[in-house]
Amino acid sequence: MNYKVFDDAILLKLLKAGDGAALEEIYARYSEMVFLAALKKVRSKAIAEELVQNLFISLWVKRETAQIQNLPSYLQSAIRYQVIDYIRSQLIREKYYQSAKEQMVVQENPSESRLLLHELSIAIDNTIKKLPQKTQEIFRLSRYEKRSTKEIAQHMNLSEKAVEYHVTQSLKFMRLHLKDFIIVELLLHTL
Repeated sequence: MNYKVFDDAILLKLLKAGDGAALEEIYARYSEMVFLAALKKVRSKAIAEELVQNLFISLWVKRETAQIQNLPSYLQSAIRYQVIDYIRSQLIREKYYQSAKEQMVVQENPSESRLLLHELSIAIDNTIKKLPQKTQEIFRLSRYEKRSTKEIAQHMNLSEKAVEYHVTQSLKFMRLHLKDFIIVELLLHTL
């Protein structure tokens, strides 16, 4: 079936029914538009790509309940919210990072700093171990070995979209699980 001939309304109906090819066509039509909108705000190609991936994952997850009248407008609004959430999380992260940095300067015991770093490293390793095996491997190749999406896709015999999905999911998982660890550590050392 040639999805390129379908208008947005038909694609949305097919998407709502769980047709993955409809999502692929929507992605093909609008991913560049939303990528450029995100890139304009975050000024980082990698971050903009991650936000676009998150947007389309969210579109798929919410396909049955989303009330979309105008697809381009919906996607523009959705990417705007993705950017706002990203910037908000960066501001919070920067605030905590700055607080931790100041705390490290105040600390006179360097062994305590090494201990905190060691505990964080253990928390990261333990969080990675909670990921599915394939996602763990893709995360390590991406973040530890600094391999590109294309290299990982070739190495693991996957599509680049599949690799991007695994990286995105692992980053979300890491942020979610390490957020509490870092906040608790900061609170303990600021009291």
